[in-house]
Amino acid sequence: MVSIREPARLAYTFAVETSVQAPLTRIGFRRDVRLFLTGLVGFLVVLIFTLLLLLRANLSSREESLHRSQQMIADVAAESVNRTSAGLSDQGAQLLFLRGRFGIAGLEIVRRDGGRVVSGARSGQFDEVTRLVGPGTLLLRFDSSQRREAHRDFLLTAAICIAAASLGASLLLFYLPRITRPIEAMLDHARELGAPGDQEETAYLIDTFRNSIATLKTQEAELKQLHDREKTRADDLERVTAALTRSLTSGLIAVDAEGLILEMNSAGRDILRIDPAALVNGGRLETVVPLTRFRGALQDSFLEQSAVSRIEIEDVHPDGDAVSIGLTTVPLRNEFETFLGFLALFTDLTPIRNLENRVQDMTTLAQLGEISAGIAHEFRSSLSTILGYTRLARKGGVGEVAEGRLASAEKEASLL
Repeated sequence: MVSIREPARLAYTFAVETSVQAPLTRIGFRRDVRLFLTGLVGFLVVLIFTLLLLLRANLSSREESLHRSQQMIADVAAESVNRTSAGLSDQGAQLLFLRGRFGIAGLEIVRRDGGRVVSGARSGQFDEVTRLVGPGTLLLRFDSSQRREAHRDFLLTAAICIAAASLGASLLLFYLPRITRPIEAMLDHARELGAPGDQEETAYLIDTFRNSIATLKTQEAELKQLHDREKTRADDLERVTAALTRSLTSGLIAVDAEGLILEMNSAGRDILRIDPAALVNGGRLETVVPLTRFRGALQDSFLEQSAVSRIEIEDVHPDGDAVSIGLTTVPLRNEFETFLGFLALFTDLTPIRNLENRVQDMTTLAQLGEISAGIAHEFRSSLSTILGYTRLARKGGVGEVAEGRLASAEKEASLL
């Protein structure tokens, strides 16, 4: 005996296999979205028009009820007039009584002799009901504002509902491509990642998304490892750079593209006599460097973005001490030739120049000594000759006067 649930199970299995093995196409997704949105908008439109029909039926029911109420009031008023046989003044009082009792806006009796008895409103927008009575014709005027307001509310509601239905259809017509375009783009990108095969669109997109997430997680782990490795290298490089900067006996200044001092080592601060507290929050060249000519050379190199090689600058500290500084600047540029700043290396040449001046003075003194020795030798030679001639002159015999003069000459020559 075959179970009753067996055909249902077979049909469900067939439907699932068919949906799973359906080819991956844009048409299938677009059709499903269009059917869903069309059904949704159609349901809303049907719901709107159903509500309109219900509102119209309710309006008709209210109008019918109001009409029956007016007819009943007219019959009661006509019967009341027929029962009363009175003059014109009494009829006016009776009409006033009927108006107050039944809430009638206006009552009027047109008598057979052409006379009129009026109570209440005579003209305006009213619902009028007539009845034949004994004195003539009874005209009843009922306030129609409620009926008109009901009609106006219904027309306004109908216009809003029709506009909403039209707007929904327009949105469905114009925005359906925008709704389907992202999914179609996702399908295109998913096809670039791999062949879809026989797979339903939604399942294929989900699988592709999961595979992408898994790939991204793997790449994230690899990137994290690379980042940690590069961070370690950067830390090592920073430590090496800091050690080199501290170990330099020459001054070093690093300036960025805005003219701000990024780094100045201790040797540079000592040479320029700058307080380290002045560089805590950075600073500009014109405010930090105290030496006028040296600062001008740095600013010229920064403005011209050019290199300066081994120039010597004579300057004076604010306290009056003269200083001689050797300067070299190197502009820094990236691969796009964009100016990033420059490095300035400088050395205090004052001790060397002082030593050179001392050596020059000693050399000058040595040369002066050699010249003096030569001059002394020449004088000595001439004086020896003079002394020799005076001795020879004495051997030939001379007088007392000549002997005194020769003795004086010999004494002066000996002194020289």
